[in-house]
Amino acid sequence: MTPVELVAFQFNQQSELPGVIVASDQKFLGMISRNYFHEQMSSPYGKELFMKRPIEYFLKANKSFDNCLILSAEEKIHLAVQIALNRSDQTIYEPLVVKFLSKKNSDFCVYFLLTFQTLILAQSHSIKEVNNELSRYKNSAKNCLMQLQSKQYKLKQHTEALKVQKQEILERNKLLEKKHNELISQSKQIKNLNQKLKEITGFISQEGRKAFSATFEGVQKINKNMNKIVNIGQLFTNDLKLINSTSNKIERISKQAEHLAIQASIVASNSGSQLSGFSHITNEIGKLVSETSEAGREMNEITNKLIPKISELNNLAETGKNIAQSLVENNQRSEKTLDELEALIQQLNLDTKPVNFCSIEDKNRELYKSQTFLTKPETDKEKLVEKINSTLDKKNSTL
Repeated sequence: MTPVELVAFQFNQQSELPGVIVASDQKFLGMISRNYFHEQMSSPYGKELFMKRPIEYFLKANKSFDNCLILSAEEKIHLAVQIALNRSDQTIYEPLVVKFLSKKNSDFCVYFLLTFQTLILAQSHSIKEVNNELSRYKNSAKNCLMQLQSKQYKLKQHTEALKVQKQEILERNKLLEKKHNELISQSKQIKNLNQKLKEITGFISQEGRKAFSATFEGVQKINKNMNKIVNIGQLFTNDLKLINSTSNKIERISKQAEHLAIQASIVASNSGSQLSGFSHITNEIGKLVSETSEAGREMNEITNKLIPKISELNNLAETGKNIAQSLVENNQRSEKTLDELEALIQQLNLDTKPVNFCSIEDKNRELYKSQTFLTKPETDKEKLVEKINSTLDKKNSTL
């Protein structure tokens, strides 16, 4: 038990000590302030009454004087000041007891003394911080107000600009509406043109198929004629080979006859006048041999001239056959192009989709090229026929 004498000694040693907290077995009993302690000790018989006794006795003897205000450590400063100011005039400046509760153990508490002056200073510091914060808020509000005014000015400018843009948009809308009406009119015209184009392409497709069919038949006939010409040329070649062989035989016979005529002439010259008639015969045989040899030589020359021409005729026939085959292939490609054109026309939806003029124009251009290619070989065919006729005429005149 702490004696009162020790408490008095501590008050004398520590002038800044505001009071003492009285506790027993970690149980809070009360608080005795410095002023109240000195007041009671300076009363008559105060020292004789309390000096040798425990401090608890001093607290119980003055139980009627309730000067202990206990506040939680979590209490707000301004609320603590209000509670402290609500005390009586005798205890308004007495120290306050601050109670700290342990978060881990709720039964364990720690008590501290806080002077009223310290509480007022804390409130003053808090008010100062609040005033500084308010000053910062005022400056910030002033800056915000200036920014707001600047933005309002910019907003006004933007509003005026928007009015101008709105007027321009209205004018553009009128222009767009006019363009829209023009596009509708053009769309109707395009629709009519599409219908006409569809009819024209259908007509082109029909006529093209007829032309392709006729061309195909003509090509087939040309191909047959070329085959006949090749066969005739082969027969001519075989006949010329036979003529050449016969000419060679005649040449050999004429040489043998010439040799016999020479021998007969020698015999006749040795026999004298007895064989004068035989000499005349040998001379005639010699002339006949010369004429036969000349005829054989001419036949060889004719044969040698005809063989290259017949070879040329066969080459021309082969060329004509290749041209005919090329015409057939081009005809097939043209028919395929027509099929694609018809498919494009069938897929064309004139009511909902615009016409792809480029695609149709490409098809028509390709079709035109195919028709041009099909008509061009007619000139080559005519030239080929002329060459064949010329070669046959030369052969007939030679024979």
